Amino acid sequence: MSIEDSYAFVHNTKSDIQGIGIKSGKYHGVIYEYKTVSFGTLEDNPDKEVVLSFEYDVIDSFGFERDDFGEQEFGDLIGDILVDIIDKYGTGEQFESDD
Repeated sequence: MSIEDSYAFVHNTKSDIQGIGIKSGKYHGVIYEYKTVSFGTLEDNPDKEVVLSFEYDVIDSFGFERDDFGEQEFGDLIGDILVDIIDKYGTGEQFESDD
């Protein structure tokens, strides 16, 4: 399964920002939104590779405990989703989807 099949944009009635719903895997049912996203390089990185940083808020934990969202697995998943969104839609402020 590709990463694009694991999430969908969802309407968030409490915010102007669309939420992201996880559609499969361990975190199926969780809805979250990205708060801030930034790109940069590490000073001690000789290759000057770009580093993607982000903050997020969980809108609906779907029964998961708060500590579950601190796991590396969750961070990697939503990081991969963010990269997919940026690849597909650019870095605009609003995303549209038929999902």
